[in-house]
Amino acid sequence: MSLEIRKGSELLGRYVISDLLGSGGFGVVWRATDKKAGRDVAIKRLLKKGDPVESGRLKDEASRVARLKGHKNIVEVYECFQEDGEDFLLMEYVDGKSLQDTIRAHIRTKTWFDIDEALDYFTQIVEGLLFAHSSGLYNRDVKPSNILVSNLGVIKLVDFGIARPMVYSNPDNDPIQVGLAHTGTLNFMSPEQASGGSMNHLTDIFSAGIVGYILITGRHPFNHPSGVTSIVELIKEPTFVCEDLNSAVVKGVSPDICKVIGRMLCKEMSSRIQSLIQVLNELTQEATQSCSKCGSPNPMSNSYCGQCGTPLHLQVAAVPLPGKTLESAEELTDEGFIEARRGNWEEAIRLYRRALAQDPAYARAHSNLGFSLNKLGKYDEAINVLTQGLVRAKDTTVLARLHDTRGFSRSSLKDYVGAIEDFTMSLQYNRYNPKVLYHRAESKALAGLIDSAIHDVISSLQIAPDLAPAMRLRQKLESIRLSKPVPQPMPAVAPPSVPSAT
Repeated sequence: MSLEIRKGSELLGRYVISDLLGSGGFGVVWRATDKKAGRDVAIKRLLKKGDPVESGRLKDEASRVARLKGHKNIVEVYECFQEDGEDFLLMEYVDGKSLQDTIRAHIRTKTWFDIDEALDYFTQIVEGLLFAHSSGLYNRDVKPSNILVSNLGVIKLVDFGIARPMVYSNPDNDPIQVGLAHTGTLNFMSPEQASGGSMNHLTDIFSAGIVGYILITGRHPFNHPSGVTSIVELIKEPTFVCEDLNSAVVKGVSPDICKVIGRMLCKEMSSRIQSLIQVLNELTQEATQSCSKCGSPNPMSNSYCGQCGTPLHLQVAAVPLPGKTLESAEELTDEGFIEARRGNWEEAIRLYRRALAQDPAYARAHSNLGFSLNKLGKYDEAINVLTQGLVRAKDTTVLARLHDTRGFSRSSLKDYVGAIEDFTMSLQYNRYNPKVLYHRAESKALAGLIDSAIHDVISSLQIAPDLAPAMRLRQKLESIRLSKPVPQPMPAVAPPSVPSAT
C-alpha cells in the first residue's frame, strides 16, 4: 500500500508536512517542519514509488550534492531516508520562489529587473556553478525553474538530479561525459546536448549564458520557435548564432560583459569561453579598482581607498624589467597583484605562495592569497590561509582586510555567525567601511537577525548612499519586516471576584 502524504502527515515521527512546493518529472517536493531541529525543510518524494532505478538515482543525487555542502548559492541536501519502503531526499528549504516564477511575474506586470539586480543574480548563478565545477560536478540542467531566489535576493541552485561528475579521460585532460540525447531542458540546451554528444563543464556555461542573456535583456538569445523538433534542428544548423548583445542597447552593461556572454553562447565548444572564472572576472570587476596596498575593491570614481586611504590614482604597478628575478616577498606579492588585476587568479595564487615561502610572516600576501582563493571558490583553503595571516599581522589595515576576507569566506560557506564575528572585527579597525557594514548586514539577515541587519545596512548607506547592493538589501529587509504579523495584545481579563467575608 502506498504511503499517503498530505498536510499534517509525519515522516519518521519528526518531519511534519505542511505545503506542496512543486513537482517535476522525477519527484514531488513538500515543505515540512523538522520538530527536532526547529526549522523548515524541503522533502523530495519519488513519483515512481518502489522503482529501484529511480531510487538509485535519488541516492546518487544525494551523494553528488553532498560534495557541494555549505555553499550559500547551492541548496544543501541533508540526507536520504526511507519510510515504508519509499525513498525521500531531505533538503534545505528556501523561503522565496523560482527565478522562472519571478520572470513570469515581471512579464505579467510588464516590468523587468533593474540592471544591477540582473547582474547580481547572474553573478550568484556563476559563483554557484563555479563552486560545483571546482568540486568536480556539472549540472547539465541550468534553467530558471532550477534556480531559486530567496526573499533576501540570494540565488540558490537546485535539482542536481541529472548532474554528472567530471571524468578526465581525453588527451587534453578535459573533463568529458558522453551525453544522453536531449538530457536537460530544450530551451536551455547546449548544442552538444541537443545532438547527444559529449558534454563537460562547457555545457553549463552555455546554459548559464542563456539565463544571463534573459536576465539582462528580457528575451531569449535565439528567438527560436517552441517545440522539440524546432529547437533541436535550430541548434544543428550551421548558421546557428546568438543574437548580438549590444551594450549600447542594454544600459549599464559594459561591452566586456556583453562579449563574455556572447562567448558563452558559441556553438562550437572550442570557441566557447572556457571557464566560469573568466565570466566572474568581468562580472565582479565591473566598475571597481583594487587598492595596491590592502587589495580592497573600490569604485572607479574613488580617489582614495575606502579601507586604508591610499591614493588610488597614483597606483601604477611596477612591472619587472625583462630578465629581472623576483626575490622578495613584497616583489612577489606586487607581481601577484598585477596578475590578479588581469584575472589570472591561478598565477596570482602561485606568486603569493612563493611570497609566503620567502617570508611566512608577510601578512599582505596572506590577505591577497585568501582573496584570490575566494575568487576560485576555494573557501576552506582561504579560511586557513587568512587565519594564519591573522596570527602574524600587526598592521591594522591588513588586519581589517584579513577579517573582511575571511568573513566573506565564512558567509559563502553559510557560517553566518563566524562571518558576523569577522566583519565586526574588521569594523573595529575601520568603522566607516560601507562595504563591510553591508557584508555584515547580509550575514545578519541570512542568520535571521532582521532588525540588526536593517541597522547595519542603513549605516552603510549613510556612508555610501549609492551602494546599490545595500539599497536592494534594505528594500528586501523592510519588506520582510512589514510582512511579519504584528503581535496582538492579550485581551483584557477581568480579575477573579473575591468572595466577601461573611
